[in-house]
Amino acid sequence: MKVSRRFQLTVQTVLFIAVYSDKKEMTCENISKEMKCNPVVIKNILNILCKNNFLTKGSSISNIRLKRNIKDITLWDIYKITDEVDINNIFCSDDLQIASPIVSDLPELLSPAFGEIMNSIKDILSTVSVDSLLKKYNY
Repeated sequence: MKVSRRFQLTVQTVLFIAVYSDKKEMTCENISKEMKCNPVVIKNILNILCKNNFLTKGSSISNIRLKRNIKDITLWDIYKITDEVDINNIFCSDDLQIASPIVSDLPELLSPAFGEIMNSIKDILSTVSVDSLLKKYNY
């Protein structure tokens, strides 16, 4: 199982804003420059975060702030808005050309196991807050 680049960048963006929003001007350009990332990618991430009530943008373009307390933002919260969570779409092998009932029913056979895995991932990611990550690195 892979962790998407969007998830990683969104976590990094939230951490960056949590640490530096009181110390630096928070604009899309400044965040992308500091994170060495394409401004369009950061803008898309900021839009996702705003749309899901993680951020607030003031009247000024440089007034990007976290809307929620860092203790209340978990990795699961971020994962849900950045990655597909629907277990029914985990298998992308619709083009298998093998005529076998086992192969054609493979997604149905494996979905319960992957559903349990996703529940375990949810349970663990729900316990890791932005605050706890920052404390690990003395911020």
